[in-house]
Amino acid sequence: MRLIVNGLLGILLGLVAAGGVLAAEDRPKVVVLAFELNDLTGLPNAPEELQRIELLSTTFKQELKAQGVNMVPEGERVRAEIERNSPTYLYDNVETAIELNKETGADYLIIGVALKPTYLFVYPRIIMVDVGKRAVVMSRYMQLESSWSDQQTTIRTAEKLAQLVKARLDKLGTAAP
Repeated sequence: MRLIVNGLLGILLGLVAAGGVLAAEDRPKVVVLAFELNDLTGLPNAPEELQRIELLSTTFKQELKAQGVNMVPEGERVRAEIERNSPTYLYDNVETAIELNKETGADYLIIGVALKPTYLFVYPRIIMVDVGKRAVVMSRYMQLESSWSDQQTTIRTAEKLAQLVKARLDKLGTAAP
């Protein structure tokens, strides 16, 4: 009897695991572009600020991954396009961002810009674009007020933004067509 129960339990666990694999494949594909610094201060792009924005981007992506977001790499031409234009170019030109990421098969794009209008604040802003609808389905920002050396505030800000994205993706996944 124990052998039968163990066998059935093994089959059940195998089915659950297979369902988990299918669920992962069914999750929407998301391209997450790194935050670009749009520094409007008198001394733009200080190395310390660039490091902070790199930490923001890295933590944001890590947190999305930890929350189960199915991230796919950005399109091959994205970096070159950003280098040729302003830090806000793809944020402001959603159609171009969609085209540059067409080969990824992404369902959604997350485009981030870190606006630094003064020495006191940075405003990480994100938009989520539904590629199929070619429309922005979420727009959020946060105020990041801390010194360059305060990594914990930057990390918490990235984590909070990732939670907002995950919640929106979950809501979009349960919405009726």
